[in-house]
Amino acid sequence: MNWQTELNQSFSWLIMALIYASCGLVISAYLIRQTPFGQKFWHITRPCWQKANQPKAIALALLLLLMVLLEVRISVLNSFFYNGLYKSLQDKDASAFWFFAGINALLVITKIIHSILNYFLTQMVEIRWLESLNKEMLLRWLNNKNYFRVQYEKELPDNIDQRIEQDATAFISGTIEMVRGVVNSVVATIEFTIILWGLSGILPLFGLEIPKGVVFFIYLFILIATTLSIWIGRPLINLNFNKEKLQGDYRYSLIRVRDNAESIAFYSGEEKEQAHLQHKFEAIIQNRWKIVRKMLGLDGFNTGVTQVAMILPLMLQAPRFFAGSASLGDMHQTVQSFNRLMRALSFFRLFYEEFTLYQARLNRLYGFFTTLDNLDALPEKKPMPCANGFHLKNFGLKDVEGKVLLQDINIELQAGDALLIQGASGAGKTTLLKALAGIYPFETFGEAEHTCTDSQLFLPQRPYMPQGTLREAICYPHLEATDFEIKQAMEVCALDKYTHALDIETDWQATLSPGELQRVAFVRIILAKPKLIFLDETTSALDEPTEAVLYRTVKHWLPESIIISVGHRGTLQSFHNKQLMLGKPRYECAYAI
Repeated sequence: MNWQTELNQSFSWLIMALIYASCGLVISAYLIRQTPFGQKFWHITRPCWQKANQPKAIALALLLLLMVLLEVRISVLNSFFYNGLYKSLQDKDASAFWFFAGINALLVITKIIHSILNYFLTQMVEIRWLESLNKEMLLRWLNNKNYFRVQYEKELPDNIDQRIEQDATAFISGTIEMVRGVVNSVVATIEFTIILWGLSGILPLFGLEIPKGVVFFIYLFILIATTLSIWIGRPLINLNFNKEKLQGDYRYSLIRVRDNAESIAFYSGEEKEQAHLQHKFEAIIQNRWKIVRKMLGLDGFNTGVTQVAMILPLMLQAPRFFAGSASLGDMHQTVQSFNRLMRALSFFRLFYEEFTLYQARLNRLYGFFTTLDNLDALPEKKPMPCANGFHLKNFGLKDVEGKVLLQDINIELQAGDALLIQGASGAGKTTLLKALAGIYPFETFGEAEHTCTDSQLFLPQRPYMPQGTLREAICYPHLEATDFEIKQAMEVCALDKYTHALDIETDWQATLSPGELQRVAFVRIILAKPKLIFLDETTSALDEPTEAVLYRTVKHWLPESIIISVGHRGTLQSFHNKQLMLGKPRYECAYAI
């Protein structure tokens, strides 16, 4: 074999290698899919393989595979080039030396072009895949109110934000790196084994003469090194899994401090938060030290193997060189081939730490999808049948375990009625309100009918303010209102001091006071004009005169709307013509006195 023969065969080699590698990947994918690892992987990636995108995805995958094969082929040609270069030096052949120097220039240009194309294709595949996976994860999380229902799961997936943002990105890049590394290793192993086979002769060892012994010795050396490395590094799987989880928990705790800064400041809870955060951080440090201790052994072993590999091929081929049966070029090519072969065979040994992180991410993403699968598999809650009013007869609720929370609730509401639900803390007022609004995730029983309209609005005690301008926050999620209508609603709800700031973008959730946030909620009522209004302690942060103004405003602007309120204040009774007191044997609404 020589460089010119290898160069002439490169095109046909690439075509055949692409065919064989593609078939090998398909067969491997089928076999791996039968394993627990493969089932988890397929469960995560299956939604991304839409029929419309399959041809494009397959084309990109083939191009990326071609880049991997081309990298191996360049390495093969490079080894033959250096063989010829060093042989010309040994023979003191100046013309041959400068010829190979020119060949080197062509190889450099080829490597540059390959590097650019390979990077571009890799990033294209990662970005397209990430777009598809992120879309699917967001869709699954937000669909059927899963983002809300998942809070009631016994085994709640930790740090869902980390799953969607960090783990998805790392999973995709890790998959591409792993597949590319495996293909590169397998093809390089075959090619450089053939090269070493041609370069090696009889190896005298312990009084024995072993034909092609260099190849067998190298394989034995790498096999032992890889096995020992995996054994040393096996505990890193769980440790790295815990590392990601603990870091996510710590980050979540930091976010909670930021989001509740005002309350913490009022309580002077800095010392308590410091202790809590320190506890979370200490868990990270303890796990980190465990990883360090395991990595000391693994890194030390890998470094030793690498250092031995630098001199080992020269020692094995030295007898043939001194005997004159191997040239200086052959010696250099042996070293190159040995190191390239060792790198290929040692892929899993060197990639082991990253693979442990990859497996941890795979398990977390699988947990995310299976949790949502379980939620989607739950019996679909049938919407309440519609009627001319809002009616409950012997209505009740059950918790996640099927235990009855409330029962024998009877309500009769017509257009313009206002119902006040009261009772002691923990009596189930908010839970009942969620059930009436259709967002309670567990079983209900009895007869229930609501007014025939899709126009309803549920307002919690602390209204949600999305990111963006004040106008976008007021019109959330999709209210359509003119500038005049918005300003008019703000004025009647005592928010006129912010009419000039409608198009200012800031964190309005943190900027507005709790009372102002609740007034924003009433602005939304005026603009949305819902037929059915649910108010959960929506005036708890307001003074009684402002509360009275807002309720009268709603009754004036929306006289035909049905209002169902939860509240503790006795002043609320004057704004409702019916009441429901929880905590009695039977729950029936009565006319207010």
